[in-house]
Amino acid sequence: LTGTAKQVDKPINMPFTGTVDCAIWLTIRSILLDSKIHGFIPQNTGLINPIKIYAPPGCLANPIFPAPTIARFCPGNQLADTVMKALAQAAPEKVSAGIGNLKVISFSGARPEDPSQYWVHMEIFEGAYGGRNGMDGMDAIDTLYANTRNNPIEDIESHLPLRVNKYELREDAAAPGQWRGGLGSVREFTYLADGGASVEGEGHIYKPWGFDGGADGETASLQLESDGSREDMYSKMPYKPAKAGSKFTAIGPAGGGYGNPLLRDPAKVLDDVEDEYITAAAAKEQYGVVLVGSKDEGYSVDHSATSELRAKRGGPIKEAV
Repeated sequence: LTGTAKQVDKPINMPFTGTVDCAIWLTIRSILLDSKIHGFIPQNTGLINPIKIYAPPGCLANPIFPAPTIARFCPGNQLADTVMKALAQAAPEKVSAGIGNLKVISFSGARPEDPSQYWVHMEIFEGAYGGRNGMDGMDAIDTLYANTRNNPIEDIESHLPLRVNKYELREDAAAPGQWRGGLGSVREFTYLADGGASVEGEGHIYKPWGFDGGADGETASLQLESDGSREDMYSKMPYKPAKAGSKFTAIGPAGGGYGNPLLRDPAKVLDDVEDEYITAAAAKEQYGVVLVGSKDEGYSVDHSATSELRAKRGGPIKEAV
């Protein structure tokens, strides 16, 4: 990591131990010792001894105390993604396309029935993985630092002044590829009392990268709707007050696609349409898959038209299976 920027007076510095080393070890392990191939392998020092990490003291990846580090997972995920992209040059069949980073959204406020008491809700808002050789990207999942569960809507609404209006996967956001990128989720909250939120996150500007002909994924976003106006918010944000009735919407990122979309099995494209991940129009535009039928009556693949369309676009003469 020689050449990494110097540490900053913002909470995005990464402790070398527990953030930087984990990001690098886990990424290399996922490439060289894929659990799908090798099965369960217990963590031990023998796995990490061959790996030497160079990070100059005082840089973003090896800060000197007292550097703020609370949002360390944001650059930590980007570091893992960078290592993955670098190693893709040597082992293209073993990597995944770009990831969409998760967020930590901390809602809080005074309790309406007793303003001397406070409530806090920490929302670990999922990201998404990119596609990989032989597998689509994982949808709506913690990325890299995965040691939490999502918060059930029933639990949130039972004891917090928040209403969850919406919790669903994004539609028409899956990055095309022979193996599509994973989808982020959408979660919309309404404040039932005055409160606010702070955010630690990443990924509002740069799309997760596609690989080997796969398309780039989609960025994330945050929106606050209040008094008839809507405001786009940053991925990293100090406490922002909100009035009762305001709506806070988190839209998760979508991971990058892997491989030429024209090589995707038409049956998988049809599955994505039936699951409402993409539309029939997107199936034709992005994958060269022609569907006949309707949403109400059901779709089927027109194999002849699909082969003809894909051939015109420079795809395979025969459909991939």
